[in-house]
Amino acid sequence: MKKLPLTKRNYEAAKDFVFEKWRERAAEEVGREEPTDLTGACKFASLFAKEIFGGRLRGNQEHQWLENSEGVIDLTDAAGVDLPAGDIYLHDPEFWMNEEHRDSMESVKPRVQRWVKEFLGSQ
Repeated sequence: MKKLPLTKRNYEAAKDFVFEKWRERAAEEVGREEPTDLTGACKFASLFAKEIFGGRLRGNQEHQWLENSEGVIDLTDAAGVDLPAGDIYLHDPEFWMNEEHRDSMESVKPRVQRWVKEFLGSQ
């Protein structure tokens, strides 16, 4: 699949799209409040960004993001992450892709793939 160039326009469109989908996801769950930001969406957002822009997924126990030749791509802007600014983007190879994390990543892939297909179809 061809990746989009990481332009300000493409970044903002991807970020807005993921936020819209995050809100739709919350509405699927009875009693869940409508999100005001992308807190808790880092798995979804980073996997989505990887499919759209290309790069390498990175993360730690609190957050995950994408890195490519442009640097860090974080569609969530680290919303809801409670780490000192210097620690937000520290990759933890011991945590990364442990069994629980790998299973969690696999569980969100089908939804993310639907989002990617929809987003790219609208471009």
